Amino acid sequence: MYKLGVIGGMGPLATVKFYDKVVLNTDAHNDNEHIDLVVLNHSTMPDRTRCIIEKKDLEFLNVIKKDLEILDKIGVDVVAIPCNTSHYFYDEFSKYTNLKIINMIEETILEIKRRGVKQVAVFGTIGTLNSKVYDKYAQKYGIEVKELSDEDKNSVMDNIYKIKETNNLENKEFIEILNKYCDKDTIGIIACTELSLLDICKSINTIDALDVLVNKSIELSGAKIK
Repeated sequence: MYKLGVIGGMGPLATVKFYDKVVLNTDAHNDNEHIDLVVLNHSTMPDRTRCIIEKKDLEFLNVIKKDLEILDKIGVDVVAIPCNTSHYFYDEFSKYTNLKIINMIEETILEIKRRGVKQVAVFGTIGTLNSKVYDKYAQKYGIEVKELSDEDKNSVMDNIYKIKETNNLENKEFIEILNKYCDKDTIGIIACTELSLLDICKSINTIDALDVLVNKSIELSGAKIK
């Protein structure tokens, strides 16, 4: 019945943004041409960065497994998980179901490769950066990753958790960090769905992994991208 299943809540405002983008970017002219989807806004999901740092993989995996079982029973065609850090566990949680789960990390790297870009800088949580989940796929497809300084990693992390705590979308500090790494040769990957909430000037060379996930979700749900 439902085409798309979404495991959200990581965080809730980012999930709202994802759904908003799916609706706005679907080539639909009336209600009936939009995608039938179900959202599990699982905001009490264990913190992904903490699980990675503390090596408590099962704490996260045991919870997301239940969500995948719910979506399996509903019978969705494809699953989207709008959280970059959670994809550190992709190889494991994808074993829990026969449903197609979009790998937003790999799809983002593939889109960058299609654009002919050879170098990226990744902006996300400490869990995403230190686990090198993007590096894994970048190496696979011959793309170089420009490393952020520890200071900048921590500043980006602070910005992410500030958004989670306050919903304040002030972005001056983050934009300054972006400008240090992004240029005509290096594309910055917006690799946290909280950072996807920020208004980033198009003149800064970036790609948002959330946008890639949105487009792939629309495509695999059988709809057309606007």
